[in-house]
Amino acid sequence: MITLRPVRTSDINAIVSLSNRRLWQQHTGVDEWPTDPVKKTKMLPWERLTMYQKYLNGGVWCDPSMYKNHFNWLTRNGGFVLGAEETEGVMKRLVAFCEIWCAEEPSPIGKTGSVTIIQADTTFTEDPIPKLYAFAKKEVRSRGFSTLAICPFSSRALAANLDDSRWELLALNRKYRISRSELSPSELPHSVTDIPHSDLPMGDLLSLDQSFVPSYLWASLWEEFEQIPEMRGSMQRSQVRKVTIEKSGQSINAVLWIWTLGDLEDYWRLGIWVSPEKRDDQELMYDLVRIAAQVWDEEIPGFELCVDEENGSFLVNRQFKLDEEIPAEPRFYTAV
Repeated sequence: MITLRPVRTSDINAIVSLSNRRLWQQHTGVDEWPTDPVKKTKMLPWERLTMYQKYLNGGVWCDPSMYKNHFNWLTRNGGFVLGAEETEGVMKRLVAFCEIWCAEEPSPIGKTGSVTIIQADTTFTEDPIPKLYAFAKKEVRSRGFSTLAICPFSSRALAANLDDSRWELLALNRKYRISRSELSPSELPHSVTDIPHSDLPMGDLLSLDQSFVPSYLWASLWEEFEQIPEMRGSMQRSQVRKVTIEKSGQSINAVLWIWTLGDLEDYWRLGIWVSPEKRDDQELMYDLVRIAAQVWDEEIPGFELCVDEENGSFLVNRQFKLDEEIPAEPRFYTAV
Protein backbone atom coordinates (compact mmCIF):
# COMPACT_ATOMS: atom_id res chain seq x y z
CA MET A 1 0.00 0.00 0.00
CA ILE A 2 1.23 3.50 -0.86
CA THR A 3 0.68 6.38 1.55
CA LEU A 4 1.15 9.97 0.33
CA ARG A 5 2.23 12.58 2.87
CA PRO A 6 4.43 15.66 3.41
CA VAL A 7 8.09 14.86 4.01
CA ARG A 8 9.54 15.53 7.46
CA THR A 9 13.09 16.24 8.60
CA SER A 10 13.20 12.64 9.90
CA ASP A 11 12.92 11.49 6.22
CA ILE A 12 16.17 13.17 5.13
CA ASN A 13 18.30 10.01 5.32
CA ALA A 14 15.65 8.05 3.41
CA ILE A 15 15.59 10.67 0.65
CA VAL A 16 19.39 10.65 0.37
CA SER A 17 19.37 6.83 0.25
CA LEU A 18 16.71 6.79 -2.48
CA SER A 19 18.48 9.46 -4.50
CA ASN A 20 21.84 7.69 -4.27
CA ARG A 21 20.27 4.39 -5.39
CA ARG A 22 18.99 6.21 -8.48
CA LEU A 23 22.40 7.83 -8.98
CA TRP A 24 24.19 4.47 -8.85
CA GLN A 25 21.64 2.87 -11.21
CA GLN A 26 22.42 5.54 -13.79
CA HIS A 27 26.18 5.26 -13.28
CA THR A 28 28.11 2.93 -15.57
CA GLY A 29 31.49 1.34 -14.98
CA VAL A 30 33.53 0.93 -11.80
CA ASP A 31 33.14 3.14 -8.74
CA GLU A 32 34.89 6.13 -10.26
CA TRP A 33 33.33 9.53 -10.73
CA PRO A 34 34.55 12.65 -12.55
CA THR A 35 35.65 15.52 -10.34
CA ASP A 36 33.78 17.70 -12.87
CA PRO A 37 31.10 15.73 -14.80
CA VAL A 38 30.70 18.50 -17.41
CA LYS A 39 34.38 18.71 -18.31
CA LYS A 40 34.91 14.94 -17.74
CA THR A 41 37.96 15.64 -15.62
CA LYS A 42 39.96 13.34 -13.32
CA MET A 43 38.14 10.22 -12.09
CA LEU A 44 38.11 9.31 -8.37
CA PRO A 45 36.27 6.83 -6.12
CA TRP A 46 33.14 8.33 -4.53
CA GLU A 47 34.61 8.45 -1.00
CA ARG A 48 37.55 10.56 -2.23
CA LEU A 49 35.39 13.24 -3.82
CA THR A 50 34.97 16.54 -1.99
CA MET A 51 31.45 17.56 -1.01
CA TYR A 52 31.40 20.02 -3.91
CA GLN A 53 32.45 17.30 -6.38
CA LYS A 54 29.72 15.00 -5.01
CA TYR A 55 27.26 17.84 -5.49
CA LEU A 56 28.30 18.19 -9.14
CA ASN A 57 27.58 14.48 -9.68
CA GLY A 58 24.47 14.02 -7.57
CA GLY A 59 23.09 17.38 -6.46
CA VAL A 60 22.05 18.31 -2.92
CA TRP A 61 20.21 14.98 -2.62
CA CYS A 62 23.40 12.88 -2.36
CA ASP A 63 24.51 13.98 1.11
CA PRO A 64 22.49 14.35 4.36
CA SER A 65 24.12 17.63 5.45
CA MET A 66 23.52 19.21 2.04
CA TYR A 67 19.94 17.99 1.85
CA LYS A 68 19.11 19.07 5.41
CA ASN A 69 20.24 22.58 4.54
CA HIS A 70 18.33 22.50 1.23
CA PHE A 71 15.17 21.14 2.89
CA ASN A 72 15.25 23.85 5.58
CA TRP A 73 15.79 26.55 2.95
CA LEU A 74 13.01 25.25 0.70
CA THR A 75 10.36 24.97 3.40
CA ARG A 76 11.32 28.35 4.84
CA ASN A 77 10.88 30.07 1.47
CA GLY A 78 7.44 28.91 0.34
CA GLY A 79 8.17 25.38 -0.83
CA PHE A 80 7.30 21.91 0.42
CA VAL A 81 8.29 18.28 -0.18
CA LEU A 82 5.88 15.37 -0.70
CA GLY A 83 6.68 11.68 -0.34
CA ALA A 84 5.20 8.34 -1.36
CA GLU A 85 5.67 5.71 1.34
CA GLU A 86 5.18 1.98 0.83
CA THR A 87 3.83 0.01 3.79
CA GLU A 88 4.20 -3.75 3.95
CA GLY A 89 3.34 -5.21 7.33
CA VAL A 90 5.32 -3.25 9.91
CA MET A 91 7.89 -2.17 7.32
CA LYS A 92 7.76 1.28 5.71
CA ARG A 93 10.02 2.81 3.12
CA LEU A 94 10.05 5.97 1.04
CA VAL A 95 9.74 5.05 -2.64
CA ALA A 96 9.34 8.50 -4.24
CA PHE A 97 9.49 12.20 -3.40
CA CYS A 98 9.00 15.53 -5.14
CA GLU A 99 9.88 19.11 -4.24
CA ILE A 100 7.52 21.97 -5.03
CA TRP A 101 8.27 25.68 -4.95
CA CYS A 102 5.27 28.05 -4.83
CA ALA A 103 5.58 31.62 -6.06
CA GLU A 104 3.64 34.45 -7.64
CA GLU A 105 5.15 34.81 -11.12
CA PRO A 106 4.60 37.69 -13.54
CA SER A 107 1.71 37.54 -16.02
CA PRO A 108 0.71 35.38 -17.81
CA ILE A 109 2.02 32.69 -15.47
CA GLY A 110 0.45 33.83 -12.18
CA LYS A 111 0.36 31.88 -8.91
CA THR A 112 2.32 28.75 -9.70
CA GLY A 113 3.58 25.68 -7.91
CA SER A 114 6.68 24.36 -9.68
CA VAL A 115 7.84 20.76 -9.32
CA THR A 116 11.58 21.31 -9.24
CA ILE A 117 12.65 17.69 -8.65
CA ILE A 118 10.92 14.32 -8.64
CA GLN A 119 12.54 10.95 -7.99
CA ALA A 120 11.21 7.41 -7.62
CA ASP A 121 12.61 3.99 -6.81
CA THR A 122 12.34 2.16 -10.14
CA THR A 123 12.66 -1.26 -8.46
CA PHE A 124 9.26 -0.85 -6.79
CA THR A 125 6.55 -3.02 -8.35
CA GLU A 126 3.94 -0.23 -8.46
CA ASP A 127 4.86 3.07 -10.12
CA PRO A 128 4.25 5.74 -7.43
CA ILE A 129 4.68 8.77 -9.74
CA PRO A 130 1.04 9.12 -10.98
CA LYS A 131 -0.29 9.11 -7.40
CA LEU A 132 2.40 11.53 -6.25
CA TYR A 133 1.62 13.82 -9.19
CA ALA A 134 -2.12 13.83 -8.36
CA PHE A 135 -1.32 14.53 -4.71
CA ALA A 136 0.98 17.42 -5.72
CA LYS A 137 -1.81 19.00 -7.80
CA LYS A 138 -4.20 18.70 -4.85
CA GLU A 139 -1.70 20.28 -2.45
CA VAL A 140 -0.91 23.16 -4.82
CA ARG A 141 -4.62 23.83 -5.29
CA SER A 142 -5.27 23.76 -1.53
CA ARG A 143 -2.63 26.49 -1.06
CA GLY A 144 -4.47 28.85 -3.41
CA PHE A 145 -2.34 28.37 -6.54
CA SER A 146 -3.90 27.86 -9.96
CA THR A 147 -1.03 26.45 -12.05
CA LEU A 148 1.42 23.56 -11.74
CA ALA A 149 4.70 23.82 -13.65
CA ILE A 150 7.31 21.17 -14.31
CA CYS A 151 10.94 22.26 -14.35
CA PRO A 152 13.79 20.61 -16.30
CA PHE A 153 14.99 18.22 -13.56
CA SER A 154 11.52 16.73 -13.23
CA SER A 155 9.96 17.02 -16.71
CA ARG A 156 11.69 13.95 -18.13
CA ALA A 157 10.64 11.82 -15.19
CA LEU A 158 7.03 12.88 -15.55
CA ALA A 159 7.02 12.48 -19.32
CA ALA A 160 8.06 8.87 -18.89
CA ASN A 161 5.33 8.12 -16.35
CA LEU A 162 2.33 10.28 -17.27
CA ASP A 163 -0.02 10.68 -20.20
CA ASP A 164 -1.61 14.04 -19.49
CA SER A 165 -2.65 15.83 -22.68
CA ARG A 166 -3.29 19.03 -20.71
CA TRP A 167 0.41 19.81 -20.31
CA GLU A 168 1.48 22.84 -22.34
CA LEU A 169 5.03 23.86 -23.11
CA LEU A 170 5.81 27.11 -21.31
CA ALA A 171 9.43 27.40 -22.43
CA LEU A 172 12.04 25.38 -24.28
CA ASN A 173 15.31 27.12 -23.55
CA ARG A 174 18.80 26.56 -24.94
CA LYS A 175 22.13 27.95 -23.78
CA TYR A 176 23.87 30.54 -25.96
CA ARG A 177 27.41 31.74 -25.31
CA ILE A 178 29.50 34.72 -26.39
CA SER A 179 33.01 35.95 -25.66
CA ARG A 180 33.37 39.43 -24.19
CA SER A 181 35.76 40.29 -27.01
CA GLU A 182 32.89 39.95 -29.50
CA LEU A 183 30.69 42.49 -27.70
CA SER A 184 30.94 46.14 -28.70
CA PRO A 185 29.86 48.78 -26.12
CA SER A 186 26.19 49.76 -26.13
CA GLU A 187 25.48 53.18 -27.60
CA LEU A 188 22.29 53.66 -25.55
CA PRO A 189 22.51 56.23 -22.73
CA HIS A 190 22.26 54.28 -19.49
CA SER A 191 23.04 54.34 -15.78
CA VAL A 192 23.92 51.41 -13.54
CA THR A 193 23.33 51.11 -9.79
CA ASP A 194 23.91 48.25 -7.36
CA ILE A 195 20.93 46.86 -5.45
CA PRO A 196 20.83 44.40 -2.51
CA HIS A 197 20.26 40.76 -3.40
CA SER A 198 17.05 40.78 -1.40
CA ASP A 199 15.58 43.69 -3.38
CA LEU A 200 15.06 42.04 -6.76
CA PRO A 201 11.55 43.17 -7.79
CA MET A 202 10.23 39.70 -8.67
CA GLY A 203 6.60 40.73 -8.95
CA ASP A 204 7.28 43.53 -11.44
CA LEU A 205 9.91 42.10 -13.78
CA LEU A 206 10.02 39.03 -16.03
CA SER A 207 13.10 36.83 -16.37
CA LEU A 208 14.07 36.08 -19.98
CA ASP A 209 15.19 32.67 -18.69
CA GLN A 210 11.89 30.83 -18.09
CA SER A 211 13.36 27.31 -18.00
CA PHE A 212 13.26 27.38 -14.19
CA VAL A 213 10.97 29.29 -11.91
CA PRO A 214 13.14 32.44 -11.70
CA SER A 215 12.58 33.15 -8.00
CA TYR A 216 13.63 29.60 -7.08
CA LEU A 217 16.81 29.86 -9.13
CA TRP A 218 17.54 33.30 -7.71
CA ALA A 219 16.93 32.51 -4.04
CA SER A 220 18.57 29.08 -3.96
CA LEU A 221 21.78 30.32 -5.57
CA TRP A 222 22.20 33.10 -3.02
CA GLU A 223 21.39 31.21 0.15
CA GLU A 224 21.97 27.50 0.15
CA PHE A 225 25.69 26.90 -0.19
CA GLU A 226 26.83 29.58 2.24
CA GLN A 227 25.49 27.59 5.20
CA ILE A 228 27.86 24.62 4.69
CA PRO A 229 31.59 25.25 5.29
CA GLU A 230 32.65 22.62 2.72
CA MET A 231 30.46 24.26 0.05
CA ARG A 232 31.07 27.93 0.85
CA GLY A 233 32.55 29.73 -2.12
CA SER A 234 31.71 27.02 -4.65
CA MET A 235 29.14 29.31 -6.26
CA GLN A 236 30.73 32.49 -7.58
CA ARG A 237 28.20 35.34 -7.70
CA SER A 238 28.20 39.01 -8.53
CA GLN A 239 26.54 42.12 -7.23
CA VAL A 240 23.05 42.66 -8.63
CA ARG A 241 22.92 45.59 -11.03
CA LYS A 242 19.92 47.71 -11.92
CA VAL A 243 20.19 49.30 -15.36
CA THR A 244 18.15 52.34 -16.44
CA ILE A 245 18.21 52.91 -20.21
CA GLU A 246 17.03 56.00 -22.06
CA LYS A 247 15.50 54.87 -25.34
CA SER A 248 13.03 56.69 -27.65
CA GLY A 249 12.20 59.19 -24.93
CA GLN A 250 11.48 56.43 -22.38
CA SER A 251 13.25 55.30 -19.23
CA ILE A 252 13.48 51.50 -19.23
CA ASN A 253 14.51 49.57 -16.10
CA ALA A 254 16.13 46.13 -16.11
CA VAL A 255 18.10 43.97 -13.67
CA LEU A 256 21.29 42.04 -14.47
CA TRP A 257 23.26 39.52 -12.41
CA ILE A 258 25.82 36.84 -13.18
CA TRP A 259 27.00 33.62 -11.56
CA THR A 260 29.15 30.57 -12.23
CA LEU A 261 29.75 27.21 -10.60
CA GLY A 262 33.25 27.09 -9.22
CA ASP A 263 35.60 27.70 -12.14
CA LEU A 264 36.23 31.42 -12.65
CA GLU A 265 37.62 30.77 -16.11
CA ASP A 266 34.24 29.52 -17.35
CA TYR A 267 31.69 31.70 -19.06
CA TRP A 268 29.37 33.23 -16.45
CA ARG A 269 25.62 32.72 -16.74
CA LEU A 270 23.81 36.03 -17.21
CA GLY A 271 20.32 36.63 -15.85
CA ILE A 272 18.23 39.41 -17.39
CA TRP A 273 14.99 40.74 -15.86
CA VAL A 274 12.84 43.21 -17.83
CA SER A 275 9.27 44.51 -17.56
CA PRO A 276 6.77 42.04 -19.13
CA GLU A 277 5.91 44.41 -21.98
CA LYS A 278 9.59 44.39 -23.03
CA ARG A 279 9.93 40.60 -23.10
CA ASP A 280 9.94 40.53 -26.95
CA ASP A 281 12.33 43.45 -27.42
CA GLN A 282 15.34 41.54 -28.73
CA GLU A 283 17.43 44.63 -29.43
CA LEU A 284 16.99 45.64 -25.78
CA MET A 285 18.12 42.17 -24.69
CA TYR A 286 21.25 42.47 -26.84
CA ASP A 287 22.00 45.96 -25.50
CA LEU A 288 21.72 44.65 -21.95
CA VAL A 289 24.28 41.94 -22.72
CA ARG A 290 26.63 44.59 -24.10
CA ILE A 291 26.09 46.75 -21.00
CA ALA A 292 26.90 43.72 -18.81
CA ALA A 293 30.24 43.41 -20.62
CA GLN A 294 30.95 47.05 -19.77
CA VAL A 295 30.12 46.92 -16.07
CA TRP A 296 31.62 43.59 -14.96
CA ASP A 297 35.22 42.61 -14.39
CA GLU A 298 37.26 42.21 -17.55
CA GLU A 299 38.61 38.89 -16.24
CA ILE A 300 35.23 37.26 -16.92
CA PRO A 301 35.79 35.57 -20.32
CA GLY A 302 32.21 35.69 -21.55
CA PHE A 303 28.51 35.21 -20.88
CA GLU A 304 26.02 32.37 -21.23
CA LEU A 305 22.30 33.08 -21.70
CA CYS A 306 19.55 30.50 -21.35
CA VAL A 307 16.67 31.73 -23.55
CA ASP A 308 14.01 30.35 -25.89
CA GLU A 309 14.91 29.43 -29.45
CA GLU A 310 13.33 32.54 -30.97
CA ASN A 311 15.57 34.82 -28.91
CA GLY A 312 18.39 32.36 -29.48
CA SER A 313 18.11 32.66 -33.26
CA PHE A 314 18.40 36.42 -32.88
CA LEU A 315 21.50 36.01 -30.69
CA VAL A 316 23.15 33.62 -33.16
CA ASN A 317 22.89 36.37 -35.75
CA ARG A 318 24.80 38.56 -33.27
CA GLN A 319 27.76 36.13 -33.06
CA PHE A 320 26.52 34.05 -30.10
CA LYS A 321 27.26 30.31 -30.25
CA LEU A 322 24.66 27.66 -29.40
CA ASP A 323 25.97 25.21 -26.78
CA GLU A 324 25.26 21.99 -28.68
CA GLU A 325 26.39 19.73 -25.81
CA ILE A 326 23.74 20.99 -23.38
CA PRO A 327 20.20 19.72 -24.06
CA ALA A 328 17.23 22.09 -24.20
CA GLU A 329 15.57 22.83 -20.85
CA PRO A 330 11.79 22.41 -21.08
CA ARG A 331 9.26 23.79 -18.63
CA PHE A 332 5.64 22.63 -18.86
CA TYR A 333 2.53 23.87 -17.06
CA THR A 334 -1.05 22.82 -16.51
CA ALA A 335 -4.04 24.19 -14.62
CA VAL A 336 -4.84 22.52 -11.31
